[in-house]
Amino acid sequence: MGLTASPRLIFLLLLCFAAAVALPSSAQKLKTFREEYGRPFNESYYDIFAVEKPATISNDALQITPDSRQGEFNLKNRSGRVFLKQRFKLWEGNSTSAQIASFNASFLINIYRFGNTTPAEGLAFVVGPDLNLPLNSSGQYLGLTNATTDSSPTNKIVAVEIDTFKDNDDFDPDANHIGLDINSVKSRNVTSLDPFGIDIAPVGEARFHNVWVQYDGVEKEIAVFITRQHEKDGDTPPRPDAPVLKTSLDLRDIVDQYSYFGFSASTGTFEQLNCVLRWNLTVLYFPEGKKPWVGISIGAGVPVLVLVLVGAMVMGYYYRQKRRLAWSNSNILGALTKLPGTPREFKFKDLKKATNNFDGKNKLGQGGYGVVYRGHLQNENLEVAVKWFSRGNLKGQDDFLAELTIINRLRHKHLVRLLGKRFNSYFRLNGTE
Repeated sequence: MGLTASPRLIFLLLLCFAAAVALPSSAQKLKTFREEYGRPFNESYYDIFAVEKPATISNDALQITPDSRQGEFNLKNRSGRVFLKQRFKLWEGNSTSAQIASFNASFLINIYRFGNTTPAEGLAFVVGPDLNLPLNSSGQYLGLTNATTDSSPTNKIVAVEIDTFKDNDDFDPDANHIGLDINSVKSRNVTSLDPFGIDIAPVGEARFHNVWVQYDGVEKEIAVFITRQHEKDGDTPPRPDAPVLKTSLDLRDIVDQYSYFGFSASTGTFEQLNCVLRWNLTVLYFPEGKKPWVGISIGAGVPVLVLVLVGAMVMGYYYRQKRRLAWSNSNILGALTKLPGTPREFKFKDLKKATNNFDGKNKLGQGGYGVVYRGHLQNENLEVAVKWFSRGNLKGQDDFLAELTIINRLRHKHLVRLLGKRFNSYFRLNGTE
């Protein structure tokens, strides 16, 4: 039985079929965590975060190192941590068949030095095994390790450092760089920010920078992006197309199966503020006690099918009057247009025809955000599945977008990349066709 039109927000996700292959359905079985923190930070966040002194939450920000010279808050030779109290299961399986979670983090930082010619140390985004701040982790150790533990595999940490100090041991290229740290503050990969025209902590000037850390657990790859935001309370600028750092990374070889996300920072013989003003975190993680990878079979005698993401996403408003309307949700639009290889737009009438007007006989199942239908695009001779997403609330849209963003980055021998050209500046869905 076909679907009738209704005045609700509709997303259609086009997928392709491949026959006789088992599906590792991580995109369906992984749980999605997505939260936005800040705007501004206040004392209520002490219930959500573990704040390891001398870190504080004050002046509308996470002050990873002290932001005041008052009393006990000496700004020199300090380190601190602010971690989310919730832990996540980040991998499953053994060494030969491990499956790894994915995550996206974006945050707005202000690293400010007080007019001194030499900046202090820096700040790091961390995946770690616990909430504890190591002793004697000030100076070059960024609140990550200390002289005794640095480089030990028992640290179980991965960190992206935003470093504003050149260490005397010459393992830093300069006093303005990004590094990937594995159990040590001696970065495995490092990139100077000078060639990108980025100065994290200029003398006597407050600058705000957005940082994106994106990890693809299927491809086992991490990428870091950064750009300046000119106004503290301004809109988040688009993520740059090119990362400042991109490298392979197998989390299972490094972190604990159950790990935490957060920030650490330090100062040394010079003073510096290390502030986080906003933080968005999306994690596709494994639920505890469940197997995340299963095969899908459709009835007796029907070959096992694979839903392989290749196609297109169509979105828009579909009203009772069945007239063409423009897409105006700039938040979702902006995020979708940043997806690599943004897919092309398909006409609604073609998808209706492909699924026989979304006939119930073609229903394959129901996922987290809607019903999936089998179809055939005659003009392209392509077997497809169309997912109809109809959760009208904003939270549902955000969850859908967050999951799609990560799925778009997944790489696996049973999955192919999202294909097609970029969307135009707006999208429309003609309900009368």
